[in-house]
Amino acid sequence: MRHDTTVTRRLLLVVADGVRPDVLTEEMDAGRAPALAALRQRGSAHAISSSFPSVTGPAYVPFLMGQHPARVGLPGLRWFDRSNTLRWAPGQSRSYAGIDIWHVDSDVSPDVPTLLEYAQPSVAAMSMIGRGATHGRIGRGVGWMLRAAPAHFRGDLLGWRNVEQQATAAFLDRFRQVKPRASVLAILSADKFAHKYGAHSSPVRDAIADVDAAVRRAQEIAARDGWLDTLHIWITGDHGHAPVHEHDDLHGWLEQEGVRVRAHPNLRVKNPDVVLMVGGNAMAHLYMAPGERQRRWWGSHARRWDGLLDRLLARPAIDLIAVNSCERTVQVRHQARGVAEVRRVDGPKGARWSYVCLDGDPLALGGTLRDLDACTAWDVTAATAYPDSLVQLSWLGASSRSGDVVLSAAEGWDLRARFEPVSHVSTHGALLRDQMMVPLIVDTPIARAPQRTSDIVPSALDLLAISADTHFNGRSFLR
Repeated sequence: MRHDTTVTRRLLLVVADGVRPDVLTEEMDAGRAPALAALRQRGSAHAISSSFPSVTGPAYVPFLMGQHPARVGLPGLRWFDRSNTLRWAPGQSRSYAGIDIWHVDSDVSPDVPTLLEYAQPSVAAMSMIGRGATHGRIGRGVGWMLRAAPAHFRGDLLGWRNVEQQATAAFLDRFRQVKPRASVLAILSADKFAHKYGAHSSPVRDAIADVDAAVRRAQEIAARDGWLDTLHIWITGDHGHAPVHEHDDLHGWLEQEGVRVRAHPNLRVKNPDVVLMVGGNAMAHLYMAPGERQRRWWGSHARRWDGLLDRLLARPAIDLIAVNSCERTVQVRHQARGVAEVRRVDGPKGARWSYVCLDGDPLALGGTLRDLDACTAWDVTAATAYPDSLVQLSWLGASSRSGDVVLSAAEGWDLRARFEPVSHVSTHGALLRDQMMVPLIVDTPIARAPQRTSDIVPSALDLLAISADTHFNGRSFLR
């Protein structure tokens, strides 16, 4: 389809937070999500890869900024500020599961615009990132937080859903008034229900019905006011979900190993040996020598800490350990499959990746792979247990805000046995297929198959006929 640039096109991006692609397909095929099925009929539906860590907060960056989250300052749901430059950070740490959610927009790099800054007027609701929204961030003000916080911290999921429905109604009213060029509506209830009841449960499907109802209402508003023909609606997700049967108390285990640990919510530990930041809860950052203001690469830590990593890797909860050897090299370890390196070379035509097997094949890619561009690196990993693993591990490891070691949990496990308001039966955050793959529904023909959620921003700008000189980590699927 050729885009008529004389028409003011508008895009509503709806985030079905935590919805698995297969569950969304089931609901559409069963006729329980007719508005979403109609979007699919006009365009197409896909399963694409999110970012690692596959967790709410960082995983909003790709589809709102077109970047890997660590590259713009968000390496995880929780992370440690080694540089101690943040103005307000208890224990030099961030946790976007609490009040720190208000800092997300200022924590991401100001040098990379958001979709809401590119296409204005714009509106955001319940979105983890809303910088640049000219007509408000519904659901993120003090009043909304006072409504939502009690339900969140008590684990009152029906109470949360009620607040979210109120926020959705307020967004739709603003949507009617503004007729925004770009708008983002995030519906998070599915993620919360999945943690408590499972990703295939009836409450999750009820939350998908909320997504469908919001889409239908937005279309009714645009039709009534005469701009439905200019409105496009795309649906995506931030992470998947996978059953969890065992919760490893990684914090407690480290203490039993004689390590002085600082971790959420216990941030008052002075002079820690290690800072542990768990997110999802199926991934974690480990920061060694956290008293130092600048990061050292692994060679300077190995003598003291390699023994601990060997014992950590032997734990059934741990699938992969990624050790950041230098800015462009990540060593990947697996207990049974051995050790390899992910190496990146940055050139004038963009980055290229190699996977070099040193003593095994931890990512099970079939052996050494060399000189891959971003698209080929996705292709060779797309059908494996670790989608987009080369690119994701490389960008995460390069960030100054990432841990010296990154852990990815094994299937059926997560890494936080305490401190959650709801006991989890489903988890996310890991570099595992069910946790990395998310849905994408677009209501217009495409020129190539989408790969990553970072493809959404350059595609949206093409749809809206907006030029940008940003170098995105994704590429447009409309051309």
